[in-house]
Amino acid sequence: MNYCRLYENQLEGTFDAAKKRVFPGKIQTRAHDLEREIAGGRLGKTLNALVHHQLLAAMLLPALGNLPLKAAMGQTTTDQAALACALERFRLANGQFPEKLDALAPRFFPQLPNDIITGESLKYHRTNDGLFVLYSVGWNEKDDGGTPGKTLFDEKQGDWVWRYSAE
Repeated sequence: MNYCRLYENQLEGTFDAAKKRVFPGKIQTRAHDLEREIAGGRLGKTLNALVHHQLLAAMLLPALGNLPLKAAMGQTTTDQAALACALERFRLANGQFPEKLDALAPRFFPQLPNDIITGESLKYHRTNDGLFVLYSVGWNEKDDGGTPGKTLFDEKQGDWVWRYSAE
């Protein structure tokens, strides 16, 4: 019961499955709350934790804190890959990529997915060389104009970017 209660507390309000949204700020706040409870709250007192079967929860729950991030990365990758395919189909049919993603619906993509972080449309623009950049604002919840972080799905800075490559 304690494990389930702590797990529910850790995830409560951090995502909206129906709208395919995650809330990185709330996830971070909940993770800090869990850390505080483990360090100094009821879980911090070893004997009490053993008696209430909370020691296992204290060991496992912090590791589960990355699940929303991993889910967001997976959903973003899936949405971007599907949109990239639709963009390529549009290009083959029209000779160039569209000015806006809206041009894909409904012929090339039935319903455009939203950015899992903001709930708004994924960001898209054509480049000067006739290609495109498609991106999510990423885990920092800030639009960096399509500039990626140091890693593909950087948790601290940059956007989550899908760059078209003609190669």
